[in-house]
Amino acid sequence: MTSQRWLRGVVGTVALLAIAFYATALVVREGQAVLVTRFGRPVRADAVAGLHWKLPWPIDQATWFDMRRRVYEGGHTEMLTRDKRNVIVRTFVVWRIGDVLAFAQAIGDEHQAEGKLDGLLTNAAISTLGQHDLSAVVSTNPEDLQVDRIESDLLAATGPAARDSYGVVIDQIRLERIALPEENVRAVFDQMRAERRQYAAKFRAEGEREASRIRSEAELEAARIRAEGAEQEARIRGQSAAEVAKTYAEAHRIDPELYRFTRSLQSLDQLVTGETTLILRTDAEPFSLLQGQGAK
Repeated sequence: MTSQRWLRGVVGTVALLAIAFYATALVVREGQAVLVTRFGRPVRADAVAGLHWKLPWPIDQATWFDMRRRVYEGGHTEMLTRDKRNVIVRTFVVWRIGDVLAFAQAIGDEHQAEGKLDGLLTNAAISTLGQHDLSAVVSTNPEDLQVDRIESDLLAATGPAARDSYGVVIDQIRLERIALPEENVRAVFDQMRAERRQYAAKFRAEGEREASRIRSEAELEAARIRAEGAEQEARIRGQSAAEVAKTYAEAHRIDPELYRFTRSLQSLDQLVTGETTLILRTDAEPFSLLQGQGAK
């Protein structure tokens, strides 16, 4: 009988301890935070993983929050650019809870956070895109695009406000989709065609300039080659004339009579052709050679 009472006492004690543990212990996992409220008023927020304690209900109550990053995709919003063009933009936001106490006081429910972010982001997007032309988000010229700058401006405009007002940390904002209303499509295509024509004119001008340069270099090189050829031709002719004169002089020195006879034959060959009719004295040079040849 005594042992049964002892066993019931042990079981009762263990049960009481288990109930007390369950009522006062808080287990916080990685990526979570717990907010402890006392009679409805926030007392503290524990974001370190592990075992934490609170007073039993109804004194203290605990609410867990997911501290991991999450993605929110906004709706399609029509906005006006600086050059008065309508553009439809859709963004997505990577956000997380940064301050549990401020988040619980400002929003209270995780499901309502995205609605707050949507309004904050829409206002920032309207203001930011209003400072840029349409070519900053839609252009065939990479130098005109400023999407990265627009995204940075959106983050700078919404990040501090989200942190201070809602306890939310915005890690990233991206333009997910950019579309145009039907009435603006034709204007964008006309702009793209005009840009393509500018590129084509630029390339044609560069090609003509390069072709002119190549032609000038080719003409200069051809003139140089002709000049060198003429110079070489004159040099060869001069050398040949000098060689001929030297040969004639050597021949005249060795046999003057043979030299005169040879020169007379050359003169006769140049003067008399098949269609030439001459009436000259036969004893005149160089036809005296013919008379001498006939006598033989």
